[in-house]
Amino acid sequence: MQTTSAERHESTDLEQRDVRALTEYMTTLPLGGDVYSVTTQSGSEYRVDSREGRCTCPDHEYREVRCKHIRRVAFATGERPVPAWVDADEVDAQLGEHVEETPKVAATDGGVTLGEFGADDRDDDDRPDDCGCAPCMNELPCWPCYRDGFEEPNPHATEGDE
Repeated sequence: MQTTSAERHESTDLEQRDVRALTEYMTTLPLGGDVYSVTTQSGSEYRVDSREGRCTCPDHEYREVRCKHIRRVAFATGERPVPAWVDADEVDAQLGEHVEETPKVAATDGGVTLGEFGADDRDDDDRPDDCGCAPCMNELPCWPCYRDGFEEPNPHATEGDE
C-alpha cells in the first residue's frame, strides 16, 4: 500500500505545543529535584514539576493540558526524545543548555541516540567566517566558533588562519 505525501506528513506532525516547546526561545533552569524554572521569550517565568507533570502557567492550570513549558523541560532533559526528522536549525539553540542532562534524539529505527541534538548535523563547513582557531589552541575553540556552538577547535585550522 502506497501512502500519499499528505499521509506521510501527518504521521510526522508534532502537536502545536511540541513545536512551540522546541522552537520558541525559552530558558530552562533546574531549581532542585525535578523542579525547573522556565522563562519564555516574553519574559514570563513558570515553575515546572517534571515528576508530577505540573506547571504554574495558565494554559496548564486552567485548561489542564500538557503545556509547552512541561514539554520543553521533557525535551531539554532528554526525558522525551526529539524526533529524528526535526530540522535542528529550527530548534531553539538553548534547548538543554542550562540543565545537566542532554537532550536525546529519536533514532530513525525507533531507538534513541544519546547525542546532543543537532550535533551530528554540523560539519566544519558551518564554521563562522571569522573563525580564529589555530592548532596551538589545544582543546579550546576560538570565540567565534564557541559563540556558534562548536565545543572543539576547527580541526582544519592552520597557523596561517589565526
